[in-house]
Amino acid sequence: MPDQEQRLEMHTDAIRVSQAHPSEVGPEWSTWRVLRLPVFRNLLVADLVSDVGTFMQGVGAAWLMVSQGAGPLLVALTQTASAFPFFLLALPAGALGDIFDRRKLILTTEIWMFSVAVVLAVLTVLHLITPWACSF
Repeated sequence: MPDQEQRLEMHTDAIRVSQAHPSEVGPEWSTWRVLRLPVFRNLLVADLVSDVGTFMQGVGAAWLMVSQGAGPLLVALTQTASAFPFFLLALPAGALGDIFDRRKLILTTEIWMFSVAVVLAVLTVLHLITPWACSF
């Protein structure tokens, strides 16, 4: 975590850059400058891994439905069911992020999503997942 002097320098640099013309900023500024901070870099990598896992789970669920002979309606309902919580919980999650510690909130949601993925993987390996079990 940056100390007080580094934070003040970053804050004054951000103000200077936000008020300057792009040609006045200088070569030391770049879009990738934030990646020099280990905390931000770790958060970015963790978010990318989480997003890849979420997309893989969505593709895997659709593929599983197709491989089990489910019709196009059940495949579409599976995709809708996987996207629906994002639409439903986006605003409350933003409000919770303002109220609670964001780090704990992110860890809680990531652990929850990981445990659901593990349960679904175990049920799939045990051949207990059918198109009808997933849709109800």
